[in-house]
Amino acid sequence: MTTFVRDAAGATGTPEAAAWDTAILAARGHLLQSWRWGEFKARHGWSVGRAQTRRNGESGSAQILFKHRGPVTMAYVPRGPALTAGDPDLMADLLSEIDSVCRGRRAISVILEPDRPLPLDRIERKLVPGPAHIQPPRTVKVPLLDDEALLAGMHQKTRYNVRLSLRKGVTVRPEDPDSGGMEAFYSLMEDTSSRNEFGIHSKDYYRDVLAAFPGSSVLLVARLADGTPAASMIVAGFGDEAIYLYGASSTEHRSHGPGFALQYEGMRWAREQGYAVYDLWGIPATDPETTKTDDGALLAGTKGDDWRGLYEFKVRFGGRIVAHPPTLERRYVPILPGLARKYYRGQG
Repeated sequence: MTTFVRDAAGATGTPEAAAWDTAILAARGHLLQSWRWGEFKARHGWSVGRAQTRRNGESGSAQILFKHRGPVTMAYVPRGPALTAGDPDLMADLLSEIDSVCRGRRAISVILEPDRPLPLDRIERKLVPGPAHIQPPRTVKVPLLDDEALLAGMHQKTRYNVRLSLRKGVTVRPEDPDSGGMEAFYSLMEDTSSRNEFGIHSKDYYRDVLAAFPGSSVLLVARLADGTPAASMIVAGFGDEAIYLYGASSTEHRSHGPGFALQYEGMRWAREQGYAVYDLWGIPATDPETTKTDDGALLAGTKGDDWRGLYEFKVRFGGRIVAHPPTLERRYVPILPGLARKYYRGQG
């Protein structure tokens, strides 16, 4: 049984980092459990701990993010833990290691947000249902086939919009964040944030995402025929999956359909890099009753907590809908974790 705990800063490229990612990949674990993601989050207000255990040639790993809020510390395992086998004993060993790491950081609880069902037979009594999902509860995953099959798997209207946007002269290219690409991306993020009523990170945050995944991430910008940026996104890959992490589009130029061309070219970029699956990252927990406005018009976007337009946009690219299990919580101080979340939610 092995446990190691380390702050992530400066650790990329070490044998320990490589060994960690090898274990996560062997478990078909998520990008949010990768060493580089932990290093990235450590630059933006989190501290990072890692727990790992081995049993009978199998491994279980959990990258734990810690947030200090006033006198309390909260812990979170995003899209994890990752296990190479569905062994309840392996999971029980790993939970013991997670406990050790979290208690060492004086966490009042740890939230597990697995990307697949966990073998909980031996530890169910130690866990309680967790809060609402922190990451999106469902996603759409598209197999990266050849161009003809990729287009054939899309809804007819989406396929039409992809082709129409390209005929209108929309081009999509990877751009250097230090040579104007990030300025275009962030301007579009501000536009989309205002239109759809959601918060965004700082420009440095998005720049750091790309820096954290050199060679396995890309900033794509869709431009009109005259060079005007009309849509942009950041995609990062890990294992056999590429994930659409962040994206935005112009309010003024949506009629050109740049978002459709952008996603199609993002899929093609991911396939060319050797990824097998494209994760569109986030749709509502349940299918909406309608994806139309009160006057019957089809929703073209999303607004605040209303994700109907986003749902309609993403599911029409084909692929399959994947639902993630509910969150679980391991409480080290009874009652306090729930009270702390309510208080800090009120504090913004």
